[in-house]
Amino acid sequence: MTTAPPSGAGRKLSAATIAAFAVSALPVGTLTTPLLVYLPNYYAGLMGISLTAVGAVFFLVKVLDIGFDPVMGMVMDRTTTRIGRYRFWLVVGAPILMLGVWMLFMAPPGVGQAYLFAWLAVLYVGYSLYVLSTVAWGAVLAPTYHLRSQVFAWAQVAGASGAVIVLTLPSILAGKAGGTGDIGVVQLMGWIVVISIPICAAITALGVREPIVPRPKGSTRVELKDFPALILRPSMARLLLVDICLTLGPGFTSPLFLFFFRQARGYTLTEANVLLLIYLIGSLLCAPLWALVSRRLGKHKTLIAAAGLYAIAQTLVVTIPHHSVGPMAIGMFLAGGIASAFAFMVRSMVADVGDEVRLETGKDQIGLIYALITSTAKIGTASTVMITYPLLQHLFGFNPAPGAVNTPEALHGLVLIYTILPVVMVALGGVVMLGYKLTGEKHAEIRAALDERDAQAALEAEKTALAAMSGEPLVT
Repeated sequence: MTTAPPSGAGRKLSAATIAAFAVSALPVGTLTTPLLVYLPNYYAGLMGISLTAVGAVFFLVKVLDIGFDPVMGMVMDRTTTRIGRYRFWLVVGAPILMLGVWMLFMAPPGVGQAYLFAWLAVLYVGYSLYVLSTVAWGAVLAPTYHLRSQVFAWAQVAGASGAVIVLTLPSILAGKAGGTGDIGVVQLMGWIVVISIPICAAITALGVREPIVPRPKGSTRVELKDFPALILRPSMARLLLVDICLTLGPGFTSPLFLFFFRQARGYTLTEANVLLLIYLIGSLLCAPLWALVSRRLGKHKTLIAAAGLYAIAQTLVVTIPHHSVGPMAIGMFLAGGIASAFAFMVRSMVADVGDEVRLETGKDQIGLIYALITSTAKIGTASTVMITYPLLQHLFGFNPAPGAVNTPEALHGLVLIYTILPVVMVALGGVVMLGYKLTGEKHAEIRAALDERDAQAALEAEKTALAAMSGEPLVT
């Protein structure tokens, strides 16, 4: 467990270090798919809570949680401990996240909205601490433009691997395909998430150094008054908007996935789970390829290309004939592979904005900056359930109960929502990226200036320490 001073553009990370950092994303992957795809269906189906109520609870918890992230981001930026800044909060967040997961996935039959609300709130507090600490850690671990893409891409791979594990292992252990129709399988998913959190958090906490970001002489602490200026910064404002769009796009498909494939397209539960698995495998395999593409095109152009391709792929998916397993498998692989570019590329670009801010203000605000992005991600994922479920229930009369027979109008509405909302939002995200200014060349200039200033700050700190040890006054 070590800390290290930051170095400049020449620093490289070993494969072992990248792997030890990336594994922290595996529990997030094991949790995200059950949380977004299975848990809303689980509580709306087997637990008997209405679609609208489930959507409202998920939305309300995340809205309340949004204010938590900026405060914790500021606290992280101010934190100084013997074990590091982000390592400390990773250790704090992991057990809270475990508790929330356990109570939600192991809930006894008959629980109501209050139970769902309370433990979902606990889960998201732990989730915020865990995710915010690791992504901010990644930003200071990898200081250069393309190295960040590489590090966050492999974290994306680890997250997708976790999602694959949580989908396949319950099927193997239970001897059948998992899903919302079996309480035991949902609980197995919960066990996998709970077990993965401490193991992976320990690997990262013990195996990855945490670079120390020097504070230049005269710099001030990060405060909440810095929050509006960050939001209004052109590069950050654009990334916040694009993150909402690219989260909402694929996110709209998550709570509708099982409904769409089982009722609108006639796939069995086993086939639907296999198709979701193929989507995740596409994400797992293609994220590193997008990092390579960004080396040639740059990050913002890569996002524009991925957004256009996703809009095409999602449109093709819904045009595939009823119950065509082979063609649908290809379509889902392509959609998953393309969507894998979104999250890690945006988070890599956010780290570049952090350097821009630090150069201009003298403040290391990376925790607060990433808190803005985690907040937009929460708005996006919360809105998917809040928007889609009431639309299905009240506009189209869709019935989510197991074995329910829905009208052709209800199924047609399901297909429309599954198609139009993702395509429109992702296409808008691509448009937002047009004309983005913080390119690789611009970031190289920022990084060179930071390295020069950091070296000077380190030299001054060393002189101060030597003077203090010798008892002599510091001469400048």
